[in-house]
Amino acid sequence: MQCRYYENAKVSGSSLVRQVDPQEGEVMAVSHFNTPSASVVAFATQKGSVHSWDLRSAVEPFCLNIKPELGYLTSMAVGDDRNWLVAGTNRGYLALWDVRFQMMVKLWRHSSGAPVSRLATSFAQLPSTGEARPLIFMGCGPNEASVFDVSDGSCQQCFRVLDPELSYVDQSSLPLSCSTLPALQNVRIPSISQDRILAAGTAISGITNGRLTPTEPSIYGLSGRVGTSGQNYLITGGSDRTIRYWSFSDVAKCYNVSGIPLSQPRPTFESINTGRNSRLFLCRPMPFPKTGEVESSKIPRKLQRGAMRPENHHRDAILDLKKVDFPMNGLLSCSRDGVIKLWR
Repeated sequence: MQCRYYENAKVSGSSLVRQVDPQEGEVMAVSHFNTPSASVVAFATQKGSVHSWDLRSAVEPFCLNIKPELGYLTSMAVGDDRNWLVAGTNRGYLALWDVRFQMMVKLWRHSSGAPVSRLATSFAQLPSTGEARPLIFMGCGPNEASVFDVSDGSCQQCFRVLDPELSYVDQSSLPLSCSTLPALQNVRIPSISQDRILAAGTAISGITNGRLTPTEPSIYGLSGRVGTSGQNYLITGGSDRTIRYWSFSDVAKCYNVSGIPLSQPRPTFESINTGRNSRLFLCRPMPFPKTGEVESSKIPRKLQRGAMRPENHHRDAILDLKKVDFPMNGLLSCSRDGVIKLWR
């Protein structure tokens, strides 16, 4: 008789193994990786520090800090080779560190200036590139996820959801912010570590604009597969409570996994020619038709619909997505209201 681990696994409780200084604020992101000599947990705090903790000892292998004028940390990810690390802030800045020398080697700002809500890394070959490269998957901007090449900061692919008010706007009439690829703008790193990265006036205006700018739909969950064989895809979820499947190669294979009410029309997906190897895919959510725009004979009557299946989408912002291969293939999603769903 074969015994499976998940059938006998039990959780008997929890214990406190380490407590973060409350003055550092919330823990915004956690990542774990192994090296030949250590098992390291890296975590980013809201105050602007990326700490590490060797599980085999009480030693802190490294501690990285970001300047306060760049904003507070919102997300972090470790490179596949464990030699580099990226972290994003609420003002759209993206910092790249060389973990071996504990040095910030590159600093960018997203062209939208929006908070960096999610980061992930991979070393893979995209359909539009001829060789494997270090990549950053970034949830930043108004309901969009992008893939950037770490070596030169160029955008390789972008998946964007349009505002419902633009659903019927022709592609040629869309605003430039909707029809162009995002960019990472280089920010100069001072040679002296004590010097400010941004001028005082720029930092103050960033604080003011951040407080006045209304919140926009954001991507909080990323999960997918990128490689030279099989299908390459990215699954996203965010504050609009919708899970979307994006294909890297064929826009016709993109679809919504969850989040569309039963009576709402399905969205449409299209691509925009950017004139180079990079690709831009758009999703146009279709709004509910107004009663005056529908023939009276086709207006559904609630009393004549009969039994309807309940809607199974999330009712709050989706915070994370994870693929599972055992004991079955599926996708796990969790939302801000504490609900976890398994999709098969």
